[in-house]
Amino acid sequence: MNNWLEEAEKRQKEKDTIYTQDVHLDSDIKKENHERLLPFITKLNELIDRVSRISPEERKPSMEIGSTHLNGDLRYEFFGSAFQLKDKRIAFFIKKKKNYIFWRRFYITVTDNVGLVKITIYEKGTSQTNQNDIIKSKMKIITNIDSCNEGTCFNIVEWLVFKVSSGELKRKLPHIHH
Repeated sequence: MNNWLEEAEKRQKEKDTIYTQDVHLDSDIKKENHERLLPFITKLNELIDRVSRISPEERKPSMEIGSTHLNGDLRYEFFGSAFQLKDKRIAFFIKKKKNYIFWRRFYITVTDNVGLVKITIYEKGTSQTNQNDIIKSKMKIITNIDSCNEGTCFNIVEWLVFKVSSGELKRKLPHIHH
């Protein structure tokens, strides 16, 4: 008997399969996906290099931008950091501006599913006056490699240098709905 619970479990199993893939080249599908993704990764790194060469005054509020990748690993990390003032409620009606340092991380992981990659958008902010005052968000998206283009690269870089919010980036990124 096919019911809502079985359908939900089937969808969850599909998602878990994509999200929990290990990141080493161990299948032909991953190798093919990796090859298809490389032009996108190259373009994204070129844009990050261009941004990192401009003066800090021109790229404010961004302090730092870069990327890391280990050879043979199928997970790419792109990052940015900045100081930002945020409104923080200290009482029901009272808002106070607080200074936070934010770190943004954008991960792309090659999957073992034909033509798909997993994207993780992570942001963490820590108050400069209280290290226990933390703001965090994490979103995961599955997308088709072929939809990752130059426009997608620009959207990612805009987010890394704090020109758009995490919600705006998620809306702009191509993704597959499960």
